[in-house]
Amino acid sequence: MKHVLVSIVGLWLLFLILRSMIRIALINRHYQDIFAGTAGRVVYTAVSLRLGHKRDARDLHPVLLWFFPAYLLLLILVYFVGAMTAFVLLYWGIGAVSSWHQAFLASGSALNTLGFATPTTVVGQWLAIPEGALGLGIVVFLFTFIPGYQTVIRSREDKTSWLYVRAGERPTGIALLEWCHRAGIAGNMRDVWETWEDWFRMLGDTHSVLPMLALSPSVQRNQSWVVAAATVLDAATFAACSLVTKDAEAARICVRTGTRAFLAIADSLGRTCSDPAQVAACTSQEEYESVRRRLRSASPLLASVPDLDKQCQEFLMLRRQYQEALYFVARHTFTPVDRLLMDLPEEVET
Repeated sequence: MKHVLVSIVGLWLLFLILRSMIRIALINRHYQDIFAGTAGRVVYTAVSLRLGHKRDARDLHPVLLWFFPAYLLLLILVYFVGAMTAFVLLYWGIGAVSSWHQAFLASGSALNTLGFATPTTVVGQWLAIPEGALGLGIVVFLFTFIPGYQTVIRSREDKTSWLYVRAGERPTGIALLEWCHRAGIAGNMRDVWETWEDWFRMLGDTHSVLPMLALSPSVQRNQSWVVAAATVLDAATFAACSLVTKDAEAARICVRTGTRAFLAIADSLGRTCSDPAQVAACTSQEEYESVRRRLRSASPLLASVPDLDKQCQEFLMLRRQYQEALYFVARHTFTPVDRLLMDLPEEVET
């Protein structure tokens, strides 16, 4: 009976390992996976302790660069140890070896595909075949899927760099709108909004499936993909509500897509419910009026003043839909929250 129970435990552990690998590598859907979740929490806690109270970009960036590599390596180690443990239980449970020490050597030998301690029994030799295949599968997991994740990060950072070059080192929504005016495209920014809509869709499809991608920082030390997202969302929100242009609907769709993306990413990072206090703190009529004053001389496309209250209410409504999730993601990715403001004080404007 003892051998049967041990074999059942081994099979169950092996099932969990295989299911986790399939979920992480093959299924494009976010799951609360025990192995991936545990590895992520361990690395996140270690990074948080390493950073302490540091919030300067010069201190944050070198540490955060190690987050995603450390997570993947730890996850692969967890898979390796878990698979080895499962087969140790199976070797001993089915009687392929006579001792736990021999079971440990047989499992390590097969999983590493070295074959130096293959059991002499027929059932043990047959068991070594799928274990060797699983060992190769873990190696393939390492060398095949990491490049795919790197491609996602590069795609994310291409647009982030695009924004920083145009909106300055401290980008805001108003800075992006001012650049569009200088570039002569303020009358029809459809291409801008549709390009960023694709970017938000990519974020929602990738960063919600593998939340640890969200914690991988931008390549450039002084850039942040979260700040870039906040900049575009604020600019598109203002354009949809307060500019008389041909692209208002494209701007609204961009905001809608970005909102859905950040809600999905925030949920995958552990957000369980909205925080009304945070939403209230994120929106301000005074901030909206400040943006209008700053754009008054730069853009002749502002909507008429008689509709100011209606425009402001629409702006605040759209902004509330994404701001709480955006701030949640910012806090969990160690992004300074003050950099998400749409209009910066005069002393830090760029």
